[in-house]
Amino acid sequence: MSINQPSRCPFEHIKNPDQEAEQIAETAELTVKLLDKRYPLADDKLKYLSANYPPSIRTLRGVHPKSHGCVKATFTVNQDIAPVLQVGLFAEPGKQFDAFIRFSNAAALVGPDIDNGKHGSRGMAIKVLGVGGEVLVDDYGEHNQDFLMINQPVFAFANTEDYHRLDKVLDQQDDKADGFFAPLQLQKTDIPEETRRKIQAYVEAENITAEGIQRIAKSFQIIGEIQSTPVANPLSVQYFSAAPFLFGPDRVMKFSAKPCAEIPPSRIPEPPSDNYLRETLTEVMARSDELQFDFMVQVRGEDEDFGADNEFIENASTLWDEAEYPFIKVAKITIPAPQSEVDSEENIAYCEQLAFTPWHSLIEHKPIGSINRLRKSVYQASAEHRLERKDSFMQFLESIFKSLFG
Repeated sequence: MSINQPSRCPFEHIKNPDQEAEQIAETAELTVKLLDKRYPLADDKLKYLSANYPPSIRTLRGVHPKSHGCVKATFTVNQDIAPVLQVGLFAEPGKQFDAFIRFSNAAALVGPDIDNGKHGSRGMAIKVLGVGGEVLVDDYGEHNQDFLMINQPVFAFANTEDYHRLDKVLDQQDDKADGFFAPLQLQKTDIPEETRRKIQAYVEAENITAEGIQRIAKSFQIIGEIQSTPVANPLSVQYFSAAPFLFGPDRVMKFSAKPCAEIPPSRIPEPPSDNYLRETLTEVMARSDELQFDFMVQVRGEDEDFGADNEFIENASTLWDEAEYPFIKVAKITIPAPQSEVDSEENIAYCEQLAFTPWHSLIEHKPIGSINRLRKSVYQASAEHRLERKDSFMQFLESIFKSLFG
């Protein structure tokens, strides 16, 4: 793996670079530590892995560990794309690339798709293959472009500081996030005084400001919206980058993938099985009708007002108003069908051995903002810990890729 270090991005604003660098390093270490806690070699998690994954899979991802399935696709730049949008991957109208797409749950712990009546964040990760050009981080020698998305237009956690604090809580409290939201209880008048003192001590120890508590409240709100948003079919919902990216040297973008048509089933089965999203994807991909998504971008220029301290770049929980910055179609994703092999052991093994990161990217689409700077180290730490034997891993990927794509 080689890494290019492009020049400093003018859109980014890092308040305390040394502190952020330290928090990123600690979060990457916590990612590995949490993976080891989540995937010991003998417990109910091993039973789950044995029942749902090939024998070679013993550790899942630190982010989006539960897969609903991977599908082959093509990614085609629109023939009528406006010249002003012909940037980076989109520079050549009509150009087509092979792609691989993974659908997933975002929850750190693998569990039922609906947990105690609560829904979860769903993910769509696209790996566009053989894009050429200059990339920031090569994909085990290949020049690929990854687009990682969730089914909400913003992230639940705003920046590195908050995500770092969340991971510390997960490490200390058996993967439960309640402690992260504890400062919100200070607004209540009826909590026990002892509890209040403990929370205040935690706030002081973590140096959580009033602005930080506002961000925690926003995270709590977003998670509530996620938990109340049903998804019947992972192939029938719109996905968003949430975080921003460069669009050439002087503009920035967020991107989205939206189904061109509703794909049944449109209702969650009653009662839903623990893996109903995987079952639904497998069922849909056994049919003969191809599926299509429009790939779209919101674009803003360097003369834009990005708020105090560039909050619309640095805070991944902020929304770009679609009325002011509409999504514009720039490419078409086509998923051919049928793909009856989607639930095969071979396909699952290939899918789980892939490494996705927003930093598998052309330099024209560099990930920017605090969360994206964090993701660079966290995703790399997760992938390297999962995929320890890289030589055999690459041989394995090459053989499976040939069998799948021909």
